[in-house]
Amino acid sequence: MTDEIKLSNKKQIQSLARAAYILEFIAKNHNSASLTQISKNLGLSKSTVHGLISTLEDFNYVYQDQTTGLYQLGLKLFEMGQVVYASMDLRTIAYPVLVELSRQYEETVHLALLSGNEVVYIEKVDSSRSIRIISQIGGRNPTYCTGVGKVLLAGLPVDKVEKIVETTGMKKLTPNTIDNLSDLKCCLAEVAQQGYAFDLEEIEMGLRCIAAPIKNHRGITIAGISLSGPTNRLPDELLPQLATDVVNAAHRISEKLGFKDN
Repeated sequence: MTDEIKLSNKKQIQSLARAAYILEFIAKNHNSASLTQISKNLGLSKSTVHGLISTLEDFNYVYQDQTTGLYQLGLKLFEMGQVVYASMDLRTIAYPVLVELSRQYEETVHLALLSGNEVVYIEKVDSSRSIRIISQIGGRNPTYCTGVGKVLLAGLPVDKVEKIVETTGMKKLTPNTIDNLSDLKCCLAEVAQQGYAFDLEEIEMGLRCIAAPIKNHRGITIAGISLSGPTNRLPDELLPQLATDVVNAAHRISEKLGFKDN
């Protein structure tokens, strides 16, 4: 390879391309490489490689073994890979159940994961009605004021919940939004006990949501599903039955992932 890594696309950014090559080289070199090896094999100066790899270290994409001095791929890549792997497999398993639940109530159903400090929607089935929830796969929302966010938070240790809230804050989006950590903790304790969560016009007035957790074979909450619709179509008297059906749908997906409810 020459001193300048050739870009396959004019729109590529050289520093990013070089960083990608470094990650790929470490992986192909049995997840262990020295600065000299990386420099030699990529045809870059040691100073250039050191600057790039230092930045990758700052973001936990690589780390240096303090005993050997060799660089290895960091846990950040593992975490990201786990999200991708889980979402791909999970979407395939969950989709038929999402379709069934959506058709039952003619409302929008989402499948979501916790990504960083936010909820990210990885699958959805739209309502068949003309008035429906506007959302998109890949869209993100806060955790504290969404039904699916609450079931995901309820599966975390308290210190993790505190860290997320500290990072994102708790902006009061509607008069119904929980905007302090104390009330949120009480809410999450109730969610953990009952196995489902509501968003009763907490992120947007006129919108309601019922969510339940999806658990893996170890009983750990890894995702959540939710059914959302306009408040006038999800009245108070319908909420108990909705909660039961959403929980059952989530449980069916969990069982397909190996979860056993003892």
